[in-house]
Amino acid sequence: MLLKQSIMSATLTCLCSFVLLLSPTEAHHGVTGQFDLEQVLTVSGAVNRVRFVNPHAYVYFKVENEDGDEEQWRCELRSGSLLKRKGWTVDMFEPGTRITVFGSPDRRDPKTCYTETITFEDGRVIARYDTLDTSGNKVFGERDLVREDGAPNIAGNWSEPIKNAPNPWGPSPRSEGPPAGIIFGRDGLPQKIAAPKPVGWGQQAGSASRPPPYALTDLAREEADDFTPDQNPRFQCEPTNIIFDYAFDQMMNKIEQTGSAIVLTYGFMDMVRVIHLVGGFPDEIEPSVTGCSVGEWEGDTLVVHTKGFKPGFLLAIGGRATESVRHSDQMEITERFTMSKEGDVLTREYTIVDPLYLAEPYSHSNTSLFSTERFIPYECEELKDDGPQ
Repeated sequence: MLLKQSIMSATLTCLCSFVLLLSPTEAHHGVTGQFDLEQVLTVSGAVNRVRFVNPHAYVYFKVENEDGDEEQWRCELRSGSLLKRKGWTVDMFEPGTRITVFGSPDRRDPKTCYTETITFEDGRVIARYDTLDTSGNKVFGERDLVREDGAPNIAGNWSEPIKNAPNPWGPSPRSEGPPAGIIFGRDGLPQKIAAPKPVGWGQQAGSASRPPPYALTDLAREEADDFTPDQNPRFQCEPTNIIFDYAFDQMMNKIEQTGSAIVLTYGFMDMVRVIHLVGGFPDEIEPSVTGCSVGEWEGDTLVVHTKGFKPGFLLAIGGRATESVRHSDQMEITERFTMSKEGDVLTREYTIVDPLYLAEPYSHSNTSLFSTERFIPYECEELKDDGPQ
């Protein structure tokens, strides 16, 4: 597999400027000046050796470069003693095992790296701070909640919770006859009735709450009915926006974290966005669906500012949506990510500002639950036009 190494550039359109600074937290023995934690790389290959030694363990693997030649790589892990206490074993790295390492490069050796996560060929993603059971699976609630650089450890898979409420759009049909309150017409189709009032929305951590309506400008109201379902991005296997897709259909999102960036892979439409923790916005931003995100830690809360969006939809016709809400290239979004003290709930508060389409800022929040389940790529394939063969 070819080596892929960059500062989030190949699939990312936000090329923010970076200032290389060594923070005081990097003086910790586990995060020495050996590694440039303000850079990111991803590299894949086949394991040929592993050493669980102190003070730092290493996994060694062969990587096929762009010329088709094999190169010997090694990536640093935590101390061998600590890995063993956390349930890691050398058997996880049998020779020939294919792995993908996400982390940071060594400052001097181009074939050495610092490990943040390891993805195995069966789809398991093991993070640096995870605790494992005897089968090599992550143990819920036993990962380290603070990184070696002092930041909260929000890396992992986060699943949007199922609403703790009955279906607010009506009961499901039953084979023994129509549910109470449903009256069939002469054509055999059920007549429309009022949906039951939801209960339990937003009453506890991990529950969902109905988002408030958008306050629209005159332009937004004029354009609301000018679109058709065929223009809905998700019907074309394309992402909608960083707010809508985050919680759509209870998909699982994956967070990868380094000292310089948060990489957020959405479970819906496989959208990838990078939150840069070093440097500010560049002078020029190439517009994109994800925009350009810059974040900083305010205590234990990650505050993210995003701009540089290409025009698109906040809400598109389709499903239960009967009108569309556009957004312009002037849209800016502020998000605040906060993990619970127990490390099992991630709350995201957000505010959307768009002077062209929103008459006032739009604010809401949602929560995700930490999950040890596998992250599975969405791999959208739209079959609506696929007729009988």
